[in-house]
Amino acid sequence: MDSLFWISILIGLGCAGLTVAGLALFARRPVPETVTPTDGALYLLFEGDRLIDADNAVWPLLPDTADIPLWQDVRQALIAYAPGLPETLHKAEGMSPETGILFAITALGHRFQVMLMPDPDHPSNWFEGKQNEVALSRMEPALTHAPDPIWTVDLNGDFIWGNEAFARCAAAHGGDAALADRLSDLLSQPEVLRSKRLRLDATGKGQNRWLEVTTKETETGRFYYATGVDAVVRAEEAQRNFVQTLSKTFANLTTGLAIFDRDRRLALFNPALIDLSSVSVDFLSSRPALFEFFDKLREKQVMPEPKSYDDWRERMAKLVAAASDDRFRETWNLASGQTLDVTGRPYPDGAIAFLFNDITAEVSLTRGFRTELETMQSMLDVMDDAVAVFTQQGILTICNAAYKRMWNVDPDTCIEDATILDATQEWKSAFHPAPVWPELRDFVTTTTERASWDSELRAKDGREVICRIDPICYGATLIRFCPPPKRGDGSDGPREKDGLRMVSA
Repeated sequence: MDSLFWISILIGLGCAGLTVAGLALFARRPVPETVTPTDGALYLLFEGDRLIDADNAVWPLLPDTADIPLWQDVRQALIAYAPGLPETLHKAEGMSPETGILFAITALGHRFQVMLMPDPDHPSNWFEGKQNEVALSRMEPALTHAPDPIWTVDLNGDFIWGNEAFARCAAAHGGDAALADRLSDLLSQPEVLRSKRLRLDATGKGQNRWLEVTTKETETGRFYYATGVDAVVRAEEAQRNFVQTLSKTFANLTTGLAIFDRDRRLALFNPALIDLSSVSVDFLSSRPALFEFFDKLREKQVMPEPKSYDDWRERMAKLVAAASDDRFRETWNLASGQTLDVTGRPYPDGAIAFLFNDITAEVSLTRGFRTELETMQSMLDVMDDAVAVFTQQGILTICNAAYKRMWNVDPDTCIEDATILDATQEWKSAFHPAPVWPELRDFVTTTTERASWDSELRAKDGREVICRIDPICYGATLIRFCPPPKRGDGSDGPREKDGLRMVSA
């Protein structure tokens, strides 16, 4: 029984050995009689168009996208090594004159074996060397046709190689070696070492070029990679000119300007701010924080004195929040009699600008004008006559207290403007019919030369009223309703037959 067990084991091992031997013979496939394989040969096995086996050196060349590479994928990967490979799998053999690689395709039933090997003069590690050659042939155009100059020099600084962009640039500067020496001299200057940026002066009518150069040190020399930064340099120059223009404009402004960056530190100020705030230049130049700046203004009494410091800090926090939302505007009445209009505006990147305008003169003028208006209004209010003034456009601009009582109106509380048309309609309803109203409307809105006149009216309650019309400055008209004058005997004076009487011309 034991002997039978060991016999079955031996038979199984023998079958397995035969299977392995068969696979080994199949893996080392026969080659055509006209091609003798060498030690460095590479083999690939296809079943139909599908690759099912290959030497380890072949797999890294195949695309990763295909789970089972097809002959088209494999041929595309190997075409650089053996350009003569056929488009479809069939029995074939040949040699590439360009690469010296021999290939042979052998049919094994429904399978195909592809063999690649070098000619006898190539070393056994030919495939690794050919891989390097192919990689170099693919990388070289990328360097040669790069849009920006690339060049290399040896350890002694002598020119070795440059791409097409370098050659085009060198054509206007005495050749490759001359340009390489000139660039090496420029790159040794301290300012260029810091910025890695140099200006290559053009000869003739050409435009100067700006290059940003990166250097790579190697064991055999130095590689230089230059990037054209002409557009960047022009943009920076335009920005500097723009900033200078803005600075000159800010310097001539009478408005004090203080701009704080996103960290709430003073980034920009103008001379007008120094004049308005009396804060020293040294303090402003030290880029104080926003609260430090307003602390200094409070110390200089350039802002209203708060009742308590805690309330002031809270107010400043609200001020900053309002300025960030473009909602801050205050008028500061200072103890010195000066009045400042302060506005806060948000700027990009989280910055805030505060504008300080001295409006002392405007406030004084406004107060004086308001005083004159109030004086005139008081003067009109003490008059017994009902007085109203209309513009040349027929809009009621001012009236006295007697007028408001007489006609029970208050133009100050009305949303819409009162016009001469509305007024005459109201007056007409309070008096007996008279031809004066159309003429009065035309007189108020006319642009021709005018003269004062009056008209006697009879109210529906029997009272006699004189309506006096006087042209005043800027085309306005003053209209008064007053009682008729008394005669010497105490009776009313005679009236004209037509109800109208000229009083001046």
